[in-house]
Amino acid sequence: MASVFLNIGLRRSLAGLRQSPVVRCSHARTLMTQRLSFRLPESRVLNLFKQRGGIKFPAPQPTPRTFFTSPKQSVRYPAQPQRPQRSQPFLGFLNNLNHNAIIYGIIGLNVGVFGMWYLTQSKYKLEGDARPLIWMYQNFTNSWGNLRAGRVWTAITSCFSHKDFSHILFNGFTFYFMAPVVLQILGGRRFIFLYMGAGLVSAATSLLYGRYIDRKDVPSHGASGAIMGTMSFLACVAPTMTFQLYGIIPVPAWLVVTALFGYDAYSTYTDNRGTTDTVGHIGGVLAGVAYWVILRRAPRY
Repeated sequence: MASVFLNIGLRRSLAGLRQSPVVRCSHARTLMTQRLSFRLPESRVLNLFKQRGGIKFPAPQPTPRTFFTSPKQSVRYPAQPQRPQRSQPFLGFLNNLNHNAIIYGIIGLNVGVFGMWYLTQSKYKLEGDARPLIWMYQNFTNSWGNLRAGRVWTAITSCFSHKDFSHILFNGFTFYFMAPVVLQILGGRRFIFLYMGAGLVSAATSLLYGRYIDRKDVPSHGASGAIMGTMSFLACVAPTMTFQLYGIIPVPAWLVVTALFGYDAYSTYTDNRGTTDTVGHIGGVLAGVAYWVILRRAPRY
C-alpha cells in the first residue's frame, strides 16, 4: 500500500516539473527505468529564487578597473601638464656641424689668408705694385684707420690673418692640438662663440689701448687673441691638464696660461713688445676666463 502512494506521489512531481517554465526534463515512462535530466537556465533560476523569497544574492559590485584589467580603449590617463617647448637657440644649427669641419675650416681660413699675404708681398717685391698689399692692410688688419673708414669687418678678418710663416706655424700648431678638446667640451656653437668672441675682445682691447694709452695706431693681425681665449677657457675647466710645451715639456694648463699672461702683462708695462700685440693677448685671456664664468652662472648660453 505504501509503495502505491509513493509511486503516485512521484508521478505528480514529475508532471509538475514538466509543466514548470524553469525546469525542463525529458519524458520518462518510469522513474526506475529512465534517469531524469535537468537543464536549468541560470538567469531564470535566479529570478525564481528571488520571487519565492529563497536565497538572497547580493547585487554584483563593479570590479575596479586597472591598467592590466581594462581594455585599451577604456583606460583613462590623467592629463599631463604640457611642458613648454624649448626654442632653438641662437645659431643652434652650428651644433650640427662636424667637429673636424670646424677645426679644419678655421685652419683653412687662416692658411688661405696667409696665401693672400704671400702673393701680394711677392707681387710687390717683384713688380713694385703695392696696390694688392695695401688692399690686404685695409681689409685684414685691425686699426683705428680702418675703423674710421667704415671697414668694421676688419675686427673679424684680422683674427684669420697671418703675414709671417713663423706666426701662422706657431698659432696653427697650438690650435690644432688644443682646440679639439675645447670643442668636445662646448660643442660647435659655443666653441665658435668662444673663438670669435675672444678674437673680437682681443681686437677691441688692442684698439682701445693704442687709442687712449699708447697713443699709436699700429695695425695688428693674427689669431693669437682667439687662441689665447680658447687656452684660458680650457685652463679654467681643467687646470691640471698637461700641456706639452713645444711638444716635449709637460706643464699643467694653469701654469702655462698664468706664465703667458704674466709675460704679456710685463712686456706691455715695460713697452718691450716688439712686433707682438701683447695687449691683444691679454684681452684674449680675459675673454676666455669671462666666458667660463658666464657658462657657470648661466649654462643656457
